[in-house]
Amino acid sequence: MEKAHCTVHRQALWILCFHVVCSLSFIAENISTTEITMDVNLIDENHHQHEAGSKWSPLFEDGPGPVNVTARIGSTVQLNCKIQLLYDKTVTWVHRKSDDIQLLTVGRQVHSSDQRISLSFRYPNNWRLQIVYITDRDDGVYECQVATHPPTTKKTYLRVDVPTVRMSVTGTGDVTRGGSDVFFKTGSTLEIVCKVVHAGSNNGSKVSWYRGPQTISTGITERTSNDSSYTTIVSILKIKHVQKTHSGNYTCLVGSPSASAAVTIHILNGDQPAAVHDGNSGPLVCCVAGWWLLTLCCLVLSS
Repeated sequence: MEKAHCTVHRQALWILCFHVVCSLSFIAENISTTEITMDVNLIDENHHQHEAGSKWSPLFEDGPGPVNVTARIGSTVQLNCKIQLLYDKTVTWVHRKSDDIQLLTVGRQVHSSDQRISLSFRYPNNWRLQIVYITDRDDGVYECQVATHPPTTKKTYLRVDVPTVRMSVTGTGDVTRGGSDVFFKTGSTLEIVCKVVHAGSNNGSKVSWYRGPQTISTGITERTSNDSSYTTIVSILKIKHVQKTHSGNYTCLVGSPSASAAVTIHILNGDQPAAVHDGNSGPLVCCVAGWWLLTLCCLVLSS
């Protein structure tokens, strides 16, 4: 009897243990499912936080609207892009001009082959693009893009001020003019005037002078005048008692070859302009005529 009673107690204990184990397994499974659901929801919430237009998406400190920038030719320009709440997102710069699109930077890496372009990051959040020695081909739309979905973009419209450059030649003893060629006698006084006009106030434009590839730094005077809309710079190169060695191509330039003017000066030592142009043509004509005569004789003899 006692043995049967013990057997019943053991069976009841086994049943109780089984129910306890099942209950613990069910509780553990529910906890694990809850944790996974919370993790998924957290990941999904973080994902949406970084999407464009969400509460926690990156934003431009100076506002999303476009910016207009004007730069003089030959200068250095920095295009600002201040971003808040960037987190781990990547910033890129793109240049758009007509139908042409150029990738300039990705993160802090420069992808443009143009050595004038760099990323000049300024702590803590200014991903500014820097372009040195601005030329007329640099104008267009520059986009600072953040890699959200869809991309968050801020546009900067860059206009390059290309001045008008005109050149005139005066002096004493000039013989004649022909197109961009001017002829002077030795001992004369040569004066070349370079007039530069650009829009806006004086922005530090500098006029440079060259004879061929050589820089000229002496004999130059300059004056600047301003009105409400334009700035005019008049630069004058003056050479007294010119000699044959002063002959050459004279260029005045403002920042870039696209803003320049040139003239060719011939210094004559008793010669006439026609002799300067035609003095070397005689031997060439004789040589060509002799060649054709020799060819004709060979044809006659061979026939």
